[in-house]
Amino acid sequence: MAQPATVSTRVGIPNTPAARNIRVQLGRVLPLLKEIGLSPTAVRLVGGLPRALLTARDTGYRVPRHEGLDVDLVMEFDAVTAGMRLQEIHGGALTAHRQFANATWHPPKHLSAPPVDLISARSESYPQPGQLPEWVSGSFADDCHRRDFTVNTLALDLEAAADLCAGASQCLVHHHPLALEDLEQGIIRVLHAGSFVDDPTRLFRAVRYEQRLGFRISGQTMDLFRSAVAGNCPATVSGTRIRHEVELAFLESHVTAVLNRLAHLGLLVEMGLTGSRAEEGREACGRMSEVDDSRIGMGWLLLLGTAEVEPSTAGQALSLPPRMQARAKAFRLLLQDPALSNGALSDLALARRLGSVSRDSLVLRSLQVYFPHLHIRINQLMARAADPRPRLDGRDLIQLGYTPGRTLGRVLEELQVLRLAGKLRSIEDERAWVRAHGPEMQAATE
Repeated sequence: MAQPATVSTRVGIPNTPAARNIRVQLGRVLPLLKEIGLSPTAVRLVGGLPRALLTARDTGYRVPRHEGLDVDLVMEFDAVTAGMRLQEIHGGALTAHRQFANATWHPPKHLSAPPVDLISARSESYPQPGQLPEWVSGSFADDCHRRDFTVNTLALDLEAAADLCAGASQCLVHHHPLALEDLEQGIIRVLHAGSFVDDPTRLFRAVRYEQRLGFRISGQTMDLFRSAVAGNCPATVSGTRIRHEVELAFLESHVTAVLNRLAHLGLLVEMGLTGSRAEEGREACGRMSEVDDSRIGMGWLLLLGTAEVEPSTAGQALSLPPRMQARAKAFRLLLQDPALSNGALSDLALARRLGSVSRDSLVLRSLQVYFPHLHIRINQLMARAADPRPRLDGRDLIQLGYTPGRTLGRVLEELQVLRLAGKLRSIEDERAWVRAHGPEMQAATE
């Protein structure tokens, strides 16, 4: 297994679009940090930024959730205090996580700087598999050893970052002994044999990084991975934490590849998110727009709607809100309607099938993703459902001679369907239809 010691290496910086973008982003952040008196050698950049900086290949990965890369800083002193000082001098918003001595600073918009995660260096231990770790303040070496994969141990201090922004073609990088080799060869490797047992959420992260970066999980790490899955290690983690890991998969550029890999390696089985139609749901997730703010909700509808278990069963295990479980149930029933698959439905027949969810844009947009051939027609239906023009309601029908009861309810339902189908375009059309067809509906009800 990989050694926990850290080393420092001077390496060249590839002239990639990602590296150029990082130089720009750092150029906005570093002067802000300097003003609060942080020593250039007492703070290190860690996480995805150094990894992206040193990656020469173009993986096609994009970050749809943010305008730029997050800046992660580790320091050998209290990060919350540093965050408070940043906010005091520059403004912005600070979110403190005092139980972990970490904070996130969101600079004010006029600074055009990315968010900064401030992390106190620490050593961690796991009292029980799957539980959140216990920690004590530690050194940079300790903080390196607690990380998930070797390629995520890369770090450079602020002095090196400043040189980088000044145009330096090389910088000093601190890292696990195998990190640079694994980065060059495209390998995901855990730092110790108990990594997946300690924190089974790393199983999900390994797959996300593998598919995002075009890497492969090393042979020994894959053996540990399969052993952890076979031992049902994810069961030691709360449903809420597992749900969060799946939701991060929905935000990936290569979401279908991530989900298919999770399924292939057995991580979706225990959640019941497999079955004969599950692959169709995963493929549909790949058609979600990367700029859609509802990707997570749509992803759950697509997975739960095609899973082998009922949405409530999987939803409860994952602590999904009851509202999402109910939406997934409605979505699942719609997917089981063979008429939606062939696209031969008339506008009126489509409106009858979708009338009950006509104001639920999440369900309708998920249907558009699953049934691309219905995309335009569902757009039209949603526009009609949102039409603000006056429409007949129950009081209007009473004025036209109806009494509260079954007939009145049926007439209102039929009016709604005809509106969605585009058959009634004004309140005058509706009054004319009620006068012409209301008596026969009333007679059928009696």
